[in-house]
Amino acid sequence: MRLRHLAMGLCCVGLTAVSAVGGAAADKPDVLFIAIDDLNDWTGCLGGHPQASTPHLDRLVSRGTLFTNAQCAAPACNPSRAALMSGRRPFTTGVYQNGQPYGEPLKDVSTLNRFLMRQGYKVLGGGKIYHGGGGLPNESKNDWHEYFNRGGDPHPPVKSISGLNASHFDWGPLDAADEEMGDYRLVSWAADELQKQHHKPLFLAVGFVKPHLPWYAPRKYFDMFPLDAIQLPVVKEDDLNDVPAAGIKMARPDGDHQAVVSNDQWKHAVQGYLATIKFLDEQIGRLAAAVDKSGRSDSLVIVLWSDHGWHLGEKQHWRKFALWEEAARAPLAFVAPGVTRPGTQCGAGVDFMSIYPTLVDLIGLPIPDHVQGPSLRPLLENPQTTWDGVALTTHGRGNHAVRDPDWRYIRYADGSEELYDHRTDPYEWTNLAGRAEHAAVTRRLAAAIPAEEAADAPGERAKDAKPKVKRAKAPRGGEDR
Repeated sequence: MRLRHLAMGLCCVGLTAVSAVGGAAADKPDVLFIAIDDLNDWTGCLGGHPQASTPHLDRLVSRGTLFTNAQCAAPACNPSRAALMSGRRPFTTGVYQNGQPYGEPLKDVSTLNRFLMRQGYKVLGGGKIYHGGGGLPNESKNDWHEYFNRGGDPHPPVKSISGLNASHFDWGPLDAADEEMGDYRLVSWAADELQKQHHKPLFLAVGFVKPHLPWYAPRKYFDMFPLDAIQLPVVKEDDLNDVPAAGIKMARPDGDHQAVVSNDQWKHAVQGYLATIKFLDEQIGRLAAAVDKSGRSDSLVIVLWSDHGWHLGEKQHWRKFALWEEAARAPLAFVAPGVTRPGTQCGAGVDFMSIYPTLVDLIGLPIPDHVQGPSLRPLLENPQTTWDGVALTTHGRGNHAVRDPDWRYIRYADGSEELYDHRTDPYEWTNLAGRAEHAAVTRRLAAAIPAEEAADAPGERAKDAKPKVKRAKAPRGGEDR
C-alpha cells in the first residue's frame, strides 16, 4: 500500500475539492472501473427478477450511489462501449451497430483510457472493455500500459446443450470448476494488481464477459435454480399489437422467440441466465474482497456498469438490439469516498454518456470539451436534487428512445412512435403515442432526439454511407452480429 493511499484515507473529503494542476495526477485517487456484459436489471438491488441472486454486487454498489433508471447509449456491445469510452454518441461517430469497427472513427478521440494515460495515470485493462475480436480492444502503447487477456471459457462436449443449434444462443451447465472460467482468471489478475505498489495513481479496468451468451457456467450454479421452480418473465400475449412495424421488425417474434417456445426452452434459458449471473456475482465478491485486502477501500473510486440490458421473451424479443426498457436499462453505480453516501439510490433519467465526465469530475481532472454527456456529480452529492436531463438511447441511424423518471418515448427512422407511462405501465404494455392528452410529453421528450446524424461508419453491416436516413436493420444470426 502506498503512502498516498494513507493520505487519501485520512482526508477523503479532499476528493471533492481537488483540482488538476498542470495535468499531474500524483495526488489523484485510484479508480476501479468494472464493466459487465449483457446484465439487465436481474439483480437484487434493481429487482428485475424475483429469483435473481446477486448479494456481492448488491453490497458493492451499496458502498455508494446506485442509479435505478440508467440507460445505455446503444443496445449493442460495440456502439455502447465505443460511446461510453469515447464520450461521443453513436450519431456523432457513426458507430451504430456491432459490425462497424470503432477503431477508425475513434482514432483521434481522447478516449477515457487515453485521457487518463496523458494525465499521469497507470492505465491497466483486462477482459472486455471495448468490443472486438475476442472481446479485446485495439491495444497500443497509446491506449493501455498493460492489457490482460482473460482467455476463453470451457465448452460442453456437444455442439448445443439447448438443442437450438444457433451460434452463441445456447445455455446449460458445465462440468468445470470456477477456476477454469475466463472471468475467474480476470479477477485473479485484477486482485494481484490491487495488491501491488504502483507509483502512479491506478486506473484498473476490469471487463467481465459474463453473463454474455452462451450461458455456460459450472453446474453448481444451475443447481441453485431448479428448473421446476423457475419463474418466467411477466409478459402479455398480444404485447406487439400496438407496436409499429419498425418495432416489430426489431423484436423479430418469428426468430429467437419462436425457436425458444417451440422447443420448450424458455425456462431453461431463464435458468441459464440466472445461473450465469450468479457465477458473475461470485467473481464480483472475489474482486470486492481484493479491494478490501488492498487497503484502498477508504479512498478508491469505483464505477460499475453493464453495457446494456437484455430481453428474455418480453415483447416476444430476445437479446438486446431494441429500444424498450429491458434492452436499454442496466446497472450503474459510483462509489466515491467523500462524495457519495453509502446505500443511496437515484431515480433520475440518466444515460451512460455521463460515465466519462462523472469519473473525470470525481477525480478532479478537467472534463474534455469533446465529451457529450453531463457529469452526474450533483446527483451523487444529492440524489434528490433537481435534474432536468433525460436519457437517450440510439439503435441504428434514426432510431431513438428517450427516458425520464416517468416516461419512455421511442421514435423510429420512419417516423413511427411509441410512448409509455412508467407510473402506471412499468412493463410498457400500452402504447400511448398519438394521444392528444400526451402531446406535450411527446414534444418535450422528442426535443432530445438529434436533428442531424452521422452517416454509418464503414463496416460489414454499414448499409448506408450516404446522408439519407434508413430504418435500422434487425440483427440476425449470431449474438453479436
